[in-house]
Order: sequence, then structure tokens, then C-alpha cells
Amino acid sequence: MTARTSGPLCAQLAEILAAARPALPPGRFAAAVGAVADRLADTRLRIAVGGRVKAGKSTLINALVGQKVAATAAVECTMVVAWFRHSHQNRIEVRHVDGRVTTVASRPGGGVPDEFGELGVPREQVRELVVHVVNERLDTDYTIIDTPGMDSLSGLDDVAMAALAEADALIYVMPHPGEGDVAALEALRRKANGALTAANVLGVLSRIDLLGDGISDPWPLATQLATTYSAKLRGLIATTVPVAGLLAQTAVGDGFGEADAQLVARLADADPADLAEALRSARNLREWHSCPIGADERERLSRLLSRYGIRCAVAAARRGVSGAQPLLDELRRSSGVDELNRLVFSTLVASADRLRASSALARIDLAGAAATTEAERDVYEALRARLAEVRRHPRMRQAELTTALVDLATHRLSLEAADEQALVRLATGADDRECLGLAADADPGALVAAADAQVRRWRRLEGSPLRVVARHARTAREVCETIYFHSATGSGA
Repeated sequence: MTARTSGPLCAQLAEILAAARPALPPGRFAAAVGAVADRLADTRLRIAVGGRVKAGKSTLINALVGQKVAATAAVECTMVVAWFRHSHQNRIEVRHVDGRVTTVASRPGGGVPDEFGELGVPREQVRELVVHVVNERLDTDYTIIDTPGMDSLSGLDDVAMAALAEADALIYVMPHPGEGDVAALEALRRKANGALTAANVLGVLSRIDLLGDGISDPWPLATQLATTYSAKLRGLIATTVPVAGLLAQTAVGDGFGEADAQLVARLADADPADLAEALRSARNLREWHSCPIGADERERLSRLLSRYGIRCAVAAARRGVSGAQPLLDELRRSSGVDELNRLVFSTLVASADRLRASSALARIDLAGAAATTEAERDVYEALRARLAEVRRHPRMRQAELTTALVDLATHRLSLEAADEQALVRLATGADDRECLGLAADADPGALVAAADAQVRRWRRLEGSPLRVVARHARTAREVCETIYFHSATGSGA
């Protein structure tokens, strides 16, 4: 399969840059513009995965791509930036701190080796890894950037921040969400000059199998926690999705085979009370001497499934599900990975054209600082005039609501619940209908009417005595007016 084509915004940007580049004299400005053009030529969305130390980022990456490509046990391997990209051949580029690049073999099947030493380079000499993988999802949908874990902002070094700056979107992983994650996300947003908001950040509650007492269903508590933190982090993340990360990695990978399915079948013959007691803790499971499978076999199932996954697999076997693939299908549904993928696509990939265009425009603005000669400044001013056409598109006008999302997240902006929901929809929707809360098949007349109604909503709020409310309401009203005229002229998305 081939990568998706550029959307209209990125295609227009690429055309503008292509027209400008011949007039540029060699230098830093020309190199910076060329880098943006090269970035636009790669049509895949760049998604960074971040979070605190031992949040489960690597496990989540494996679940996203359906293949074990990220090292999950080797601590050294998780402390460097790793780019996961599609290729026709599995290999790893090791980018050294001195600028050298060496190529080494990947682990069997593709991905980062379990031990850093297998790369043949001391950890302190490695700047980042580029992991080339034969993987369909990486071919057609996105490139993944795995960033080092952090316990505080000091845990993000310059290389990690540079990698985040190259990303179009972020998946933020939280095993047990708390105030530390609120602070970390806010610090990330500041470091990224406000570019990380609910418009391009998705939260993941990554280890729901560890919630509760180990016996009862963790999903009610996980769903409640996800809802709570979606509200607590409003403005900073689009939403939070709960996932049993280890179970998801196994359910979509190739590590669970028929021999493992047979182990599950034998466990299903155990006394239900004995099994329930054994699954209360890792220690109980290890010391279950009357278990129908051996200690090493129990350990293997624990590494693949977790105790929660073992319970789900045994329950499925007792319902008559047998064989590796049918069991994996059941485990996939129990892991939450389907909803994770749905949200990644609906929240991030579906908005790839806008997110990539926003990143490109931001990098062009930064490149402007390198325009020091009169000829470069002339080209830059001409570029800015052409880029203004792109910025007027309704999808790009959404970027002007980024500061409103930040003010929501930091409680500087307070709105009624319905107005807050309307603002977040307007700032994060993938198309005009979604921005206005309409069904995907809503007709143009309904689209125009909804845009007009939203113009009236925000014009009313412009009269607020609170300056922060009035300012953001004016921006929201202007975005809705852009959608209105864009739709009324027959070019609505």
C-alpha cells in the first residue's frame, strides 16, 4: 500500500513553497524553507507518544502498530528518542551525538532489540534512533515518535523537545493519572509555545488492568477515571481513553500462539474459586501449587496477558472459545485497543491535513527569523502574502482558538457547560459539520443554518463584561462566520 495523499491545505502549502524556492539565495532561510517543503512531501502524520517514566508508552506504541517494535523491558532503550517509520526493510539507524549515522540490524521481526548493547553503541553516544519497520499502518497512516519518560520537566532533554517540536500531534500516556500529569502537560504546552492543546493531544489511561482489587471488572472505574481526567485536563487534551496496555499489545501482536491457547484451556478446567484467589495478586499466582499448569507457564501467561487478561481469557474459554485467534479476538475487545484506534483516527488522523498544515505554517514563521538579507526578506514577505490565503481557510482559522483551549485548561476562561462544549467542538472538529456538532450527512442548508446559529451564540457572548470571554467569543464568532460563507458559496467541507 502507499501513503495517503496530501489534503488540500498541505497541497496548497507545498505549491506555494515550490514557487518560492527558486527565488531564494542559498543560506539558512532557504534551508529552513526547504526543510518545511520536504516535511510536506511526507504525507504521514507525525504522532509523538509521551508521558512520565514507566507510563507504558512503548507497550502502547506496539498496540497501535499491531507489532512489537518498541522495547518494553530495556530501560536504556526507552530513554532515547525513537522514530518508527515504514520501510521495505527492517533496520535501525543509530544517530550519534557527534553527527555520525550507523545502520544496524533490528530485532527479529523488526523493531528495537531487547538489550541496548545489541545496537553496538554506548547509550551516552546515541542521540536518537530511527527504526525502519515493514508495517502497513506506519506505511499509510502515521509515523510514531517515542519520547523518553519524565518525572519532571527536567527529564525532557533538548533532543526530546526537538522531537516533540517535529510532531503534529501527541498521545499522552498516564498509568495512574494525577496532579503530576497536569503539571507535565502544562509544562509541555509551554515548552511547545502553546502548540500542544486539545486540538492535537489525546490522553490514554494505560494500565486499567491494575485498577481495583484484581478480581472485579476494572472497566467501570477506568471509565469514571477517564471521564474525570478528560474534564480536569480540558483544553489540554481532546479526551482520555482507557486501555489495558499489555493485553492490547498481545491481542494485536503475534506473540500469543496455539500453545498459549492450550495453557488457557487447561486453566479453564481449574476450580473457579482457586483461580479467583490466585488472580488476586502476582504472589498468589506464583504460589498456586495446585494449578493445572506449571510455574513457568503461569509466568509466561502473566507476561503476555497480565492477571486481568488471564481472567478474560479463561472466561472466554469457559464460554466455548478455543484456539489462539478466537481468543485473541476476545482479548482485543477486552483491552480497549479498538476504541483507542478509533479515537486516534477520528481525533488525529482525520485532521491530518489541518494538523500538518498548522505545523508547517508554524515552522515557516520560525524560518522567517533566518531571512536576514533584503532578497530573503522580499521572498519571505511574498510568502506571507500567499500563506494568508491558507490561513483564511475555515480549518486553519481553528488554530486561532488554540489560546481559548489553553485558557480553558488553566481556568482563566470559564463558560457555561453548553458554551464550553461548543467551543471545544469548534476548535477541534475535523470538518465544518463536526465543528458545528452536525451529523456527517447533514445537508448544506443545515450547515449554513447551524453556522448562523453559532454566530449568534458567540456574538451574544462578545457582550460579556469579562474581557477573556469577550475576546475568545469574538474569535469563535469569526471562525463560524468563515464556515458560514465557506458553506454558503458551495465550498464547505
